[in-house]
Amino acid sequence: MGNKIAKTTQASAMEYYLHDLPSSYNLVLKEVLGRGRFLKSILCKHDEGLVLVNVYFKKGNFTDLRDYEQRLSKINDIFTSLDHPHVWPFQVL
Repeated sequence: MGNKIAKTTQASAMEYYLHDLPSSYNLVLKEVLGRGRFLKSILCKHDEGLVLVNVYFKKGNFTDLRDYEQRLSKINDIFTSLDHPHVWPFQVL
C-alpha cells in the first residue's frame, strides 16, 4: 500500500499545440513532425488539405527572435519566387 504513483492528467497533443488558435481555422492535428528547441512542427488536416504548422511557445524569459524573423523572411522570399504549384509561402495568421 502507498507505493503507487499518482497518475496526472495531461492535455492531449491537440490541446497542447493548437490551444491558442480559434476554432474557425478548422485544424485537426494529424502528426507531430518535429520537436525543435524553438519551433515545434505539426502536420494538420484542413478543409483544403494538409497544412504544416510551426508552433513557437513563449516562455517566461524573453528570447530575441529578430535573427529568426530575418531567416524566415528570406525563406518566404525564396518560396514566393518559386513557380511550383505545390510550394506555397507561409502566412502569418
